Amino acid sequence: MLPQLINTKRLGLALLSGMFCVSSFAKPVELELYTQEFPPLQVQVGEQAEGYVVKFVEAVVEHASQNLEMEISGIHFLPWKRAIRNTQENENVLFFSLSRTPNREQQFQWIGPVSPYEVAVYRHIEGPPVNPDYLSDLKNYSFAAQAASSFEEVIKEEGFNNIIPVNYGQVAIKLLRAHRVDFAPLVTSSYYYRMEQYGYNPDEFIEVIKIDKLCKELWLVTGNNTSPEVVAALQESFNQLKNDGLLEQLIAEYQPDSEVMVRYRNAKLN
Repeated sequence: MLPQLINTKRLGLALLSGMFCVSSFAKPVELELYTQEFPPLQVQVGEQAEGYVVKFVEAVVEHASQNLEMEISGIHFLPWKRAIRNTQENENVLFFSLSRTPNREQQFQWIGPVSPYEVAVYRHIEGPPVNPDYLSDLKNYSFAAQAASSFEEVIKEEGFNNIIPVNYGQVAIKLLRAHRVDFAPLVTSSYYYRMEQYGYNPDEFIEVIKIDKLCKELWLVTGNNTSPEVVAALQESFNQLKNDGLLEQLIAEYQPDSEVMVRYRNAKLN
């Protein structure tokens, strides 16, 4: 009986050892990251993904992999609708940076806010020298606004009538520069880059007032097909790194005169 007992113990140890071996070499969760270019949050510089949100998300995944093995298999810059669809239909896909609205609440799992987002009204330096307390104070002036945009909705709700619809933000700034309208909206974080790309001097335009209804945080999200374990690991690391001040540090580093953003600006101008 003794040899049989020994053999049974050896078999049990072998099976246990095999389990540990499989666990040790288990394939990590592969995460696909999707986004759309939005300086300085997320941009492409050559073949490299850059921006303060990109670097923060990379740090979150690396930190989370200490508790649940995961890695980034690719970062993709795609048109908005396609990136959203891929996030919603597949598992282990992360998307950034997305505003959180009631209509979107059940469509995603929300990991954490990665960036402030502010929309402001701008005027040309030679435009109306006003200092309004409220957006409604500008009701008697003219505006350029992208057709069907959230900004157009807001000013129409406020009773604005003198609105020139445009298809692209660049056209709105062109009208503003030509003094054909008094005001136009711009996203404050990308203002400097967009104006430069449009061929205008950023110093020629002045921020007049922020649009509170459009100032929301942008989020890192994943689709509902991603497992709760992956989401929980990412959320835990997200909160820890953000509380440690990493996101604020990265935002401060990605300024227009930083080395990487200068390379981005030069590439866009050439």
